[in-house]
Amino acid sequence: MMVMLRRSRQQTPRITVGSMADRAISRESNLRYIYHSSDINCSNQLRMRKAPFFRLCAIFRERNLLLDSIHTSIEEQVAMFFCVVGHNQRYRTLQPIFRRSIEVISRYFKAVLYAVGELRDEMIRPPSNHCHRKIQESTRFNPYFKVIFLFKQRQTIDGTYE
Repeated sequence: MMVMLRRSRQQTPRITVGSMADRAISRESNLRYIYHSSDINCSNQLRMRKAPFFRLCAIFRERNLLLDSIHTSIEEQVAMFFCVVGHNQRYRTLQPIFRRSIEVISRYFKAVLYAVGELRDEMIRPPSNHCHRKIQESTRFNPYFKVIFLFKQRQTIDGTYE
C-alpha cells in the first residue's frame, strides 16, 4: 500500500508558481508602455497627458496624500484609478494589465479617490449660472436657456422653488 501511494505521488505533476521577478518585469513593461511612451498613448490609456499626470502625482507625493509602498509606486496607483474612472472598467479587467489582485486594485482606488477628495477645494469649482453671450444672443438657443435661467432664479435659499 505504501509503495502504491509513493508511486502515485511521484507520477502526479507538481504545481509551480511563476516567479515574482517575471511578474514584476511584465508589470514594469506595461507601466512603461502606459506612461513613458507618447502623449497620445498616455491620453488613450489614462485620459490625461503625461505632464499633468506626473504633476498630479507630484502633488500627491508633496502633500503626503499618497505614499509609495514597497511594491507599488504613486504613479501606478494613480494609473489604476484613471483606468477605472476614465474607461469605466471593472477591477477584474485591470488584473492582467497591472498584475495585481482585485483587492489591491480596490485598496489603491479608494486611497486615490480619498486623495482627490482632499484636493476638492482647489481643483473642483461649483457650476456657474453664467450663460455665454453667443448663446444668449442666438435665436436658436435662447428660448431654452431663458427657461433654465428663470428656473434657477426662482430657486430660494433653502433649495425649494416658489
